[in-house]
Amino acid sequence: MTRYDSHSDEQLLSLLKTGEREAFVAIYSRYWKLLYDRAYKRLADIGQVEDVLQDVFARLWTRREVAVIDHLAAYLASAVRYEVVRYLNSHKNSLHYYQPFEEMLTEMESPDARLISKEILNLVYQYADTLPEKRRRIFLLHVRDKLSTREIAETLGITQKTVQNQLGTALQGLKTHLTPVIAALIATQL
Repeated sequence: MTRYDSHSDEQLLSLLKTGEREAFVAIYSRYWKLLYDRAYKRLADIGQVEDVLQDVFARLWTRREVAVIDHLAAYLASAVRYEVVRYLNSHKNSLHYYQPFEEMLTEMESPDARLISKEILNLVYQYADTLPEKRRRIFLLHVRDKLSTREIAETLGITQKTVQNQLGTALQGLKTHLTPVIAALIATQL
């Protein structure tokens, strides 16, 4: 037991900002188990969980002087969610994480699936609003109206190759920009 175990989170944060190592140890001791459980629910791999928690606590220590933390428990829980998503994006072999979400999204009767699908669709339409006009029209005709590249080419009076190129660029951008956001959205539903 450290001499700071009886301190409030606010007191510990104040001491942490000054570089007090025992305050950091007290925070670690107080929240490690809770954060471990949260990360394990998402990753189900002890090694990955330990990596995530190490990153969370290392970042807490290195940013102690500049971090603005109003509520320590909420801050740490958010940090774990962020690190889990970051870890999964950088370790593509962790696909077992996504399997429950794929199952949930295929169950159209599930209220969670409908909510997540609606939120993802809203994100896709928001992404479409960021595209140049021609690419946006092609993208929306494909996504919203379910037209093939041939049908889009005929509708817009352009070549099918142009449609394919524009659609490919739009879909690559969607994948690059929205995958982390969608993963975070799904992770917050747990």
